[in-house]
Amino acid sequence: MDDEAATNRGRRCSVRVLFVTSAYPASSDDPRGVFVHRLARGLSARGVDIVVVAPGFPGGTSRHTLDGVDVRRASYWIPRWQRLASGLGGIVPNIKERPWLAAQVLPLVAALVSQTLRITPGVDVIHAHWLYPGGLAGLAARRRYRKPLVVTSHGGDLNLARQRGILRRISGRVARTADACVAVSRSLVDEFVSLGVPGERIEFIPYGVTMENGEHRTTVGGGGRLDDFRSFDGFRILYLGSLIPRKSVETLLAAHRELRTRGRNVGTMIVGAGPTLERLQAVVRDGSIECVWFAPTQPPSSVISWMRAADVLALPSLSEGRPNVVLEALATGLPVVASDIPGTRELVEHGKTGFLFPAGSAPALADRLEELLSNQPRRVEMGRKAGEWVVDQGLTTSHIAAKHLALYERLATGNQ
Repeated sequence: MDDEAATNRGRRCSVRVLFVTSAYPASSDDPRGVFVHRLARGLSARGVDIVVVAPGFPGGTSRHTLDGVDVRRASYWIPRWQRLASGLGGIVPNIKERPWLAAQVLPLVAALVSQTLRITPGVDVIHAHWLYPGGLAGLAARRRYRKPLVVTSHGGDLNLARQRGILRRISGRVARTADACVAVSRSLVDEFVSLGVPGERIEFIPYGVTMENGEHRTTVGGGGRLDDFRSFDGFRILYLGSLIPRKSVETLLAAHRELRTRGRNVGTMIVGAGPTLERLQAVVRDGSIECVWFAPTQPPSSVISWMRAADVLALPSLSEGRPNVVLEALATGLPVVASDIPGTRELVEHGKTGFLFPAGSAPALADRLEELLSNQPRRVEMGRKAGEWVVDQGLTTSHIAAKHLALYERLATGNQ
């Protein structure tokens, strides 16, 4: 915890906030919705009374506490079959993988609405994360109890809304009704504007990372796969995230193979889980691609250990919001090579803290990785500048929590 958060711990403030979200960790080792939890934890450290409503999950309880945050679970199906909002990919990838889960969509929305309506009378502000389904629950509560509603887009909701008319209509209705819309990237500010939200009701508040004594929180762990990665005597490339189509991990595999063909001693570790895992493993196996390894999804506490073992983080996504994994890498002092797309473009300063390359271009990705491989002093300098940039931009959890608290207090005061 940084000094400012430590000063605020133990204080209570007058505003009470309800989070409504479709993704929230079940434990400190669960990466699902970890950025929402970090904000909740940061607000709690500032004395905010906060309650979180999130979907139930197989084997879960109806209520639990995580790092001092009160979490209420909305049960929406037979408990052991509540899988629509489980896993890292999200609701839409889950439906694509198991089409029968589409039957759980309306029950999930209904359960979130019911739980939100039950809690709203005791809070001052409702904060929905993602415009759907959480935004729909927040909208229902705002209309019934006239409490201020904040909605945050984390990117995936508005990216998907561009492709599906019904989701765009839902997003527009929620966004235009909300008292404030929070965008985690500059490109999402433009998306809100395109939905007809007045500029004065749009707030740009990006993600933050936890810092301790000026450095990113350090941890240990990771197990045998991490040890294998550390011991590789070559250039170590790390991918860390969901294994879903839009992440385009195939592009990274093709770039890896190109570098091996050029005689470069590179090793790539792919950390994550998702519906494309088997296909990616088949590409490696059938193509006889050497020095590529797979590791399962890691708990948030061990992510830093993987990053410290790597020489570079690669993110070949076709679309993103404002990827938290890139921010974590920069805070760690790890250079990033990422697709030149909205979101990553805001985080990676090309040629200074990492490199950008045209999305989907394996040769371009290979070229950028080779530049870092061939020039260790530049790689070290990029890492140093990356860490400085995070601090200079004020992208710490405490700073971001303070911005949200100021927004809540303004809305709560105006609602009295």
